[in-house]
Amino acid sequence: MDSSAARDIARSIHGDQRDRSGELLVDHLDRVAAAVPPDARPVAFLHDALEHSDTQASELEREGLTPVELAALTLLTREADESFEVHALRIAYAKGPEGRLARAVKIADIDDHVARGDGRLMPQRPYGWARRHVAACHDRLDEPLHQAA
Repeated sequence: MDSSAARDIARSIHGDQRDRSGELLVDHLDRVAAAVPPDARPVAFLHDALEHSDTQASELEREGLTPVELAALTLLTREADESFEVHALRIAYAKGPEGRLARAVKIADIDDHVARGDGRLMPQRPYGWARRHVAACHDRLDEPLHQAA
């Protein structure tokens, strides 16, 4: 999917929705997308769509999300009964190109939450622990990714 189309879809889905710290969720999505390689940007813009809206995967697929992007988005979507730690490990050890995309987005997602002070609302320990596991698998499993300029 084209990243500008993904950004437009994310803005339509999330509108005025706010995150835990009261900021617009779309601002978080923009920062995460800016921090990942170009091929991960569509997933970055949409990484909260399935978890924080009524949007269905089939809708995003109809809009042009590729099977790999959809698989990465599914990895990034935390199940209602899933602990944060299990969710992070599922992403960390995911195989294939969807795992690579999900890890790149999750690292940027965690980094943005920590940088924006969400650690006050969710203790730093889970964020730091999750980032270490996801980054270690990213370093071990994924080909080098170049950050966008």
